[in-house]
Amino acid sequence: MSRSLSFCVLLIVSTSTSAATLIDGSFETPNLGVGNYSYSMQPAGWSGTGALVNAQGASAWYGSTAPTGQDGLQFYALQATNSIFQSFTATKSGKLIVSWLSGGRPNFGAYGGDQTYDVSLTGSGIELGSLGTFATNSGQAFERLSGTGLVTAGQIYTLSFHGLSSSDETAFIDGVSVVGGVPEAATWTMLIVGFGLIGAAGRMRRSAVA
Repeated sequence: MSRSLSFCVLLIVSTSTSAATLIDGSFETPNLGVGNYSYSMQPAGWSGTGALVNAQGASAWYGSTAPTGQDGLQFYALQATNSIFQSFTATKSGKLIVSWLSGGRPNFGAYGGDQTYDVSLTGSGIELGSLGTFATNSGQAFERLSGTGLVTAGQIYTLSFHGLSSSDETAFIDGVSVVGGVPEAATWTMLIVGFGLIGAAGRMRRSAVA
Protein backbone atom coordinates (compact mmCIF):
# COMPACT_ATOMS: atom_id res chain seq x y z
CA MET A 1 0.00 0.00 0.00
CA SER A 2 1.36 3.44 -0.91
CA ARG A 3 2.33 6.00 1.72
CA SER A 4 -0.60 8.29 0.76
CA LEU A 5 -3.09 5.44 1.05
CA SER A 6 -1.64 4.47 4.42
CA PHE A 7 -2.24 8.04 5.60
CA CYS A 8 -5.87 7.87 4.41
CA VAL A 9 -6.47 4.61 6.26
CA LEU A 10 -4.98 6.10 9.43
CA LEU A 11 -7.15 9.20 9.06
CA ILE A 12 -10.31 7.11 8.66
CA VAL A 13 -9.53 5.02 11.72
CA SER A 14 -8.60 7.97 13.93
CA THR A 15 -11.57 10.18 13.03
CA SER A 16 -14.14 7.40 13.13
CA THR A 17 -13.17 6.61 16.72
CA SER A 18 -12.75 10.21 17.91
CA ALA A 19 -16.39 10.99 18.64
CA ALA A 20 -17.37 10.36 22.26
CA THR A 21 -20.84 10.06 23.79
CA LEU A 22 -20.88 12.48 26.74
CA ILE A 23 -24.54 12.10 27.71
CA ASP A 24 -26.83 9.16 26.98
CA GLY A 25 -30.16 9.98 28.56
CA SER A 26 -33.02 7.56 28.04
CA PHE A 27 -34.29 8.14 31.61
CA GLU A 28 -34.58 4.42 32.40
CA THR A 29 -33.04 4.67 35.90
CA PRO A 30 -34.55 4.53 38.43
CA ASN A 31 -37.31 2.29 37.10
CA LEU A 32 -40.53 3.58 38.67
CA GLY A 33 -42.65 0.56 37.80
CA VAL A 34 -45.69 0.22 35.56
CA GLY A 35 -47.78 3.41 35.27
CA ASN A 36 -45.95 5.33 37.99
CA TYR A 37 -44.41 8.81 37.92
CA SER A 38 -42.40 10.93 40.35
CA TYR A 39 -41.36 14.55 40.82
CA SER A 40 -38.96 13.68 43.63
CA MET A 41 -37.10 10.79 41.95
CA GLN A 42 -35.11 12.38 39.15
CA PRO A 43 -33.38 10.39 36.37
CA ALA A 44 -29.89 9.12 37.24
CA GLY A 45 -27.27 11.79 36.43
CA TRP A 46 -29.88 14.55 35.98
CA SER A 47 -31.37 17.27 38.17
CA GLY A 48 -34.74 18.84 37.55
CA THR A 49 -38.13 20.02 38.71
CA GLY A 50 -40.32 18.07 36.29
CA ALA A 51 -41.58 14.50 36.52
CA LEU A 52 -40.05 11.16 35.56
CA VAL A 53 -42.78 9.08 33.91
CA ASN A 54 -43.02 5.32 33.38
CA ALA A 55 -44.93 4.83 30.14
CA GLN A 56 -46.03 1.23 30.63
CA GLY A 57 -49.78 0.89 30.93
CA ALA A 58 -52.21 3.73 31.56
CA SER A 59 -51.09 6.98 33.14
CA ALA A 60 -52.48 10.32 34.28
CA TRP A 61 -49.95 11.93 31.90
CA TYR A 62 -51.39 10.51 28.68
CA GLY A 63 -54.45 8.37 29.36
CA SER A 64 -54.55 4.77 28.16
CA THR A 65 -51.78 4.96 25.54
CA ALA A 66 -48.49 6.87 25.55
CA PRO A 67 -47.40 8.87 22.47
CA THR A 68 -45.51 6.72 19.99
CA GLY A 69 -41.78 6.91 19.26
CA GLN A 70 -40.34 7.07 22.78
CA ASP A 71 -36.97 5.59 23.74
CA GLY A 72 -37.31 2.76 26.26
CA LEU A 73 -39.92 2.52 29.02
CA GLN A 74 -39.65 5.97 30.63
CA PHE A 75 -39.51 9.62 29.60
CA TYR A 76 -39.38 13.05 31.25
CA ALA A 77 -42.34 15.43 31.58
CA LEU A 78 -41.25 19.05 31.08
CA GLN A 79 -44.32 20.73 32.58
CA ALA A 80 -45.02 24.50 32.52
CA THR A 81 -41.76 26.26 33.57
CA ASN A 82 -40.04 23.14 34.91
CA SER A 83 -36.53 22.24 33.80
CA ILE A 84 -34.02 19.41 33.68
CA PHE A 85 -30.23 19.63 33.32
CA GLN A 86 -27.01 17.64 33.45
CA SER A 87 -23.35 18.71 33.53
CA PHE A 88 -20.53 16.97 31.67
CA THR A 89 -16.84 17.45 30.86
CA ALA A 90 -15.84 17.91 27.22
CA THR A 91 -13.20 15.34 26.25
CA LYS A 92 -12.26 17.08 22.99
CA SER A 93 -12.39 20.62 21.67
CA GLY A 94 -14.65 21.32 18.72
CA LYS A 95 -18.13 20.52 17.56
CA LEU A 96 -20.70 18.94 19.83
CA ILE A 97 -24.03 17.49 18.67
CA VAL A 98 -27.05 17.45 20.99
CA SER A 99 -30.10 15.41 19.99
CA TRP A 100 -33.29 14.36 21.75
CA LEU A 101 -36.83 13.08 21.26
CA SER A 102 -39.74 15.42 21.92
CA GLY A 103 -43.47 14.64 22.16
CA GLY A 104 -46.61 16.36 23.46
CA ARG A 105 -48.95 15.48 26.31
CA PRO A 106 -52.51 14.76 25.07
CA ASN A 107 -55.11 17.48 25.57
CA PHE A 108 -57.25 16.88 28.65
CA GLY A 109 -59.00 20.27 28.61
CA ALA A 110 -57.36 22.01 31.57
CA TYR A 111 -53.91 20.88 30.47
CA GLY A 112 -52.20 19.54 27.37
CA GLY A 113 -49.03 19.39 25.32
CA ASP A 114 -48.84 22.81 23.67
CA GLN A 115 -45.50 23.51 25.32
CA THR A 116 -42.60 25.71 24.25
CA TYR A 117 -39.16 25.05 25.72
CA ASP A 118 -35.60 26.26 25.41
CA VAL A 119 -32.50 24.06 25.07
CA SER A 120 -29.28 25.72 26.19
CA LEU A 121 -25.61 24.95 26.72
CA THR A 122 -23.60 26.82 29.36
CA GLY A 123 -20.09 26.40 30.66
CA SER A 124 -17.13 27.92 32.50
CA GLY A 125 -19.33 30.80 33.66
CA ILE A 126 -19.94 31.86 30.06
CA GLU A 127 -23.35 31.73 28.44
CA LEU A 128 -22.85 29.80 25.21
CA GLY A 129 -26.38 30.61 24.18
CA SER A 130 -29.55 28.78 23.33
CA LEU A 131 -29.42 25.81 20.98
CA GLY A 132 -32.94 26.79 20.04
CA THR A 133 -36.51 27.23 21.18
CA PHE A 134 -38.79 24.34 20.33
CA ALA A 135 -42.51 23.59 20.57
CA THR A 136 -44.76 20.57 20.91
CA ASN A 137 -48.45 20.11 20.14
CA SER A 138 -50.98 18.20 22.22
CA GLY A 139 -50.84 14.47 21.51
CA GLN A 140 -47.81 14.81 19.25
CA ALA A 141 -45.73 11.65 18.72
CA PHE A 142 -42.06 11.78 19.65
CA GLU A 143 -39.78 13.28 16.97
CA ARG A 144 -35.98 13.56 16.82
CA LEU A 145 -34.56 17.09 17.14
CA SER A 146 -30.98 18.35 17.35
CA GLY A 147 -28.65 21.32 17.85
CA THR A 148 -24.90 21.96 17.80
CA GLY A 149 -22.37 23.88 19.88
CA LEU A 150 -18.63 24.40 20.21
CA VAL A 151 -16.79 23.24 23.33
CA THR A 152 -13.25 23.25 24.76
CA ALA A 153 -11.62 20.05 26.03
CA GLY A 154 -11.46 19.75 29.82
CA GLN A 155 -14.17 22.35 30.46
CA ILE A 156 -17.42 21.58 32.26
CA TYR A 157 -20.68 22.32 30.44
CA THR A 158 -24.33 22.07 31.39
CA LEU A 159 -27.09 21.02 29.03
CA SER A 160 -30.55 22.16 30.11
CA PHE A 161 -34.15 21.91 28.92
CA HIS A 162 -36.40 24.65 30.30
CA GLY A 163 -40.17 24.91 29.86
CA LEU A 164 -41.56 28.31 28.89
CA SER A 165 -45.32 27.82 29.18
CA SER A 166 -47.20 29.97 31.70
CA SER A 167 -50.02 27.39 31.82
CA ASP A 168 -50.15 23.62 32.48
CA GLU A 169 -48.69 22.46 29.17
CA THR A 170 -46.15 19.62 29.00
CA ALA A 171 -43.53 18.45 26.52
CA PHE A 172 -42.27 14.89 26.88
CA ILE A 173 -38.47 14.58 26.52
CA ASP A 174 -36.57 11.34 25.89
CA GLY A 175 -33.51 9.83 24.20
CA VAL A 176 -31.15 12.73 24.99
CA SER A 177 -27.71 12.27 23.43
CA VAL A 178 -24.63 14.51 23.52
CA VAL A 179 -21.74 13.52 21.25
CA GLY A 180 -18.45 15.44 21.19
CA GLY A 181 -15.39 15.24 18.97
CA VAL A 182 -17.44 15.07 15.78
CA PRO A 183 -15.33 15.59 12.61
CA GLU A 184 -15.86 18.90 10.82
CA ALA A 185 -16.98 19.11 7.18
CA ALA A 186 -13.39 19.36 5.89
CA THR A 187 -12.51 16.14 7.69
CA TRP A 188 -15.48 14.35 6.16
CA THR A 189 -14.24 15.47 2.73
CA MET A 190 -10.84 13.92 3.43
CA LEU A 191 -12.57 10.74 4.56
CA ILE A 192 -14.53 10.52 1.30
CA VAL A 193 -11.36 11.10 -0.74
CA GLY A 194 -9.59 8.45 1.34
CA PHE A 195 -12.30 5.87 0.70
CA GLY A 196 -12.13 6.70 -3.02
CA LEU A 197 -8.37 6.20 -3.13
CA ILE A 198 -8.62 2.91 -1.28
CA GLY A 199 -11.29 1.70 -3.71
CA ALA A 200 -9.15 2.75 -6.67
CA ALA A 201 -6.13 0.94 -5.23
CA GLY A 202 -8.18 -2.21 -4.83
CA ARG A 203 -9.32 -2.09 -8.46
CA MET A 204 -5.73 -1.53 -9.67
CA ARG A 205 -4.50 -4.47 -7.57
CA ARG A 206 -7.15 -6.78 -9.02
CA SER A 207 -6.25 -5.65 -12.56
CA ALA A 208 -2.55 -6.32 -11.95
CA VAL A 209 -3.30 -9.83 -10.69
CA ALA A 210 -5.47 -10.54 -13.74
